Order: sequence, then C-alpha cells, then structure tokens
Amino acid sequence: MSTSNDTQTTEECPKPFTEGGKCLDEVRLVFDDQQELFVSQNFLILSSPVFEAMFKNEFKEKQSKTVNLTGKNYADFLEFLMCIHPGFLNPITESNVLRIAPIAEEYQVASIVTSCKSLMKNWLDKELQVAKRSSTSTLEHVVPARQCLTILTTALSLNYETETAYAVDTIAKLPHRIYYGSYRPDTINSNYLDYTRKVNGVDVKVREIIAECRQLFLKLHAQLRCEILSKRLALYPGNEVM
Repeated sequence: MSTSNDTQTTEECPKPFTEGGKCLDEVRLVFDDQQELFVSQNFLILSSPVFEAMFKNEFKEKQSKTVNLTGKNYADFLEFLMCIHPGFLNPITESNVLRIAPIAEEYQVASIVTSCKSLMKNWLDKELQVAKRSSTSTLEHVVPARQCLTILTTALSLNYETETAYAVDTIAKLPHRIYYGSYRPDTINSNYLDYTRKVNGVDVKVREIIAECRQLFLKLHAQLRCEILSKRLALYPGNEVM
C-alpha cells in the first residue's frame, strides 16, 4: 500500500541539484547571492569541456570542490543543468533559450548551443509569420518587433553570425517606425498607444513596447542600424516604406 510519503507531489520534492549529499563526487556551485547548487563532478566533466579542463588540471576548483559562479544567475544556471540532466532533458523553448544560450556557449556544450541557434531562427520565423497574419496596422507588429530585436541582441552578444544576419533580415521586414523614427499624428491615433499587448504572458502598453524597441535598436552599432534600414528601404521601390 502507498504511504503518505509515496503520495508526495512533484512540487513538494526538491529539484535536482538543490540539495547536497546526493553524490560522492559532489561539487558546490556558489552564486553571488550565496545560493548553491550541488552537482556531480563527473556529470560536469562529461557535459562540458570547460569543466573538464577545470577539474582535470591544477585549478583551485579541483581541490576545493567549489566553483564560484560570479555574475551568474542561479535560476538560469539551474535551468541549464536541467536541460542537460539525462533524467530530465528539459527542452529548449522560447521561454528559456535567451537565458540558456549564453551559459551553453560559455561552457561549450555543443548540443545545447546547436539547439539554441535552431530555436532562435525558428522563433524569428514565427514572429515574422505572426506579423504577416496580423492586420496592416503597425500596432499589431510591435510585439514581433520587440521579440526579434531581443533575439538579435542575444545573437550579437554571442557572436552568432548566421543568426545575427537572419535576425537583421527579419527585422528589416517589419515596420521601421516601431524601432526608428516617430509616429505622425495623421497616421495613428495616439490613444492606441495605451492599448496593451502580451509580452511573455504579461500585458504591456503598446507605447512601452515601442520605447523598448527603440532602446534596443539604438544600442546596436551604427553600421548594423544602417544595414537594417537599408534592407528595409530596398524592399520598397519608390521609397514607399511602412
């Protein structure tokens, strides 16, 4: 017969890596806020050539069995570990790819890097299709523009040349006045800017999404901004650009 302990729900059980004493070759991963994760050394060695070098050579971590992950986010790193844990293999999705990709790249986990790159390109395709299915109103394109600019920012930071080029081409197909220039009173009702759109499941005012798009665009190198605008202009003979 089942006991009360057997009926303990998954939510009540601690996640992997969050409790010590589970493996003989345990390594502590310590974050800036002093939160800790506990991971098998062999698991890390098999998963990442960076960790392999760390523990097979004379690094201080080899003796202390402690790795200080300065600047790393606890929740993001735990999600990364859950993606490579053979018992879970959490999927790479739109909700975690931009958090997982930098970690996978730093620790050279090739399979996860490949999955992240593929997901980023598919996500760009999806956002463009969402924009195309929407009405011709620029307001229906603000969320796809924000998502694409965010993907571009991550791809740039990781030196993903193919994904960066793909994001540039995608953004060039979206209305440029979302991320560059200004709205004219005769082309849009300013009251529409107070409408909301969902971003990552949260209702956000359109004007706030546009402001974020412009911030993301302005942070790009001038040459890349010019490339996006030039590609957009080239799509519209006679300079009839949306």
